Amino acid sequence: MKDEELIPRIKELGGYRDVTILKDGTVIGIGELMFTRAIYMDLDLNGWGRRFCFEDRDRATEEYAKIKTGDDEPTGWIARR
Repeated sequence: MKDEELIPRIKELGGYRDVTILKDGTVIGIGELMFTRAIYMDLDLNGWGRRFCFEDRDRATEEYAKIKTGDDEPTGWIARR
């Protein structure tokens, strides 16, 4: 599946607000949970590998924009899965 097909499909399947493929090939996304906003790492058509939950939704959006590689980890999260 090509990137231009993969991104909307992952976004639709997971209900994410945004999905991005980083230069190193890692797929990340951001989405809403009941009480938090979460950054998802290592996304594919089956789900995610890591999730970082933020009480401060604006902080989550700021941290999402800073991620450049799959090795990056956001700061300020309240829960990690």
